[in-house]
Amino acid sequence: MIRLLLLPCLLLAGAQSASAQTASTGLRGPAPSQLFAFGARPAPVATRDTVAKTIPPTQWKSGMLIGGGLGALMLGYAGNALCNDGDGGSDGSCFGPTVGSALLGAAVGGTVGALIGGMVPER
Repeated sequence: MIRLLLLPCLLLAGAQSASAQTASTGLRGPAPSQLFAFGARPAPVATRDTVAKTIPPTQWKSGMLIGGGLGALMLGYAGNALCNDGDGGSDGSCFGPTVGSALLGAAVGGTVGALIGGMVPER
């Protein structure tokens, strides 16, 4: 067993560097980047965009209100139903879980509604 462990150590100790590992004089390293040169500045832009950006108004507020209301109703109802079907661990009161799930539903539904309403332009 010791011979099996000793043999690779002796082979590695006596190994010499291969020809691919030696430094060759024909290759150069990469040139330094011009971005890090002292006092480097970007090339001047010939023309700039002169057209003012106009963002048309969208229905994101309406979408947020509709989505938030629906999300609050749906998740509030689901939270209340899950609490009432439980083992009674909340001491019989489901007010806290119902309000908490309604607030979560309002936040998620309002965000999704605002994103969807943002795609609909106002008339």
